[in-house]
Amino acid sequence: METSYKDLFAAFPDQSKIWLYQSDRALNSVEMNEIEQSIVSFVEGWAAHGNKLWASAKVLNPYFTVIAVNDALVPPSGCSVDASVHRMKDLGEEMGINFFDRMKITIQKDGELKQIHFSELENHCEALIFDPLISTLGDLRSAWPRPIEQSSFAHMVG
Repeated sequence: METSYKDLFAAFPDQSKIWLYQSDRALNSVEMNEIEQSIVSFVEGWAAHGNKLWASAKVLNPYFTVIAVNDALVPPSGCSVDASVHRMKDLGEEMGINFFDRMKITIQKDGELKQIHFSELENHCEALIFDPLISTLGDLRSAWPRPIEQSSFAHMVG
């Protein structure tokens, strides 16, 4: 399963801020569509101190949803970020999905996506990791997934 994100949100610069939300299980196509419709609708009305944010959202694969904002135009406020987190929590509760389980890591091994407990990472050194800690669109476009030794989790497999 080779996926490229290099053209994701083409109108946004690489330095745009992103938030990745990882589901605690693989989503089916109906769930992916429902989540994408909901979160795209949310970002269309997303604002910071009354100023509309230049934002977009997408379900990237059965495990990840991304929200991107061009913060050079209108930076998100703490309240606007909180609103997006609350929307994802509410959506998760409505659909029986946990987008905030930090104990799972999504990897790509032999072309297949799978989730593992983060303590198992050292057993999958050759896998690519969907690093949930990246924070810019440029990182998502150029190096996602990436080798574990180039990720935020490199210290766990050293």
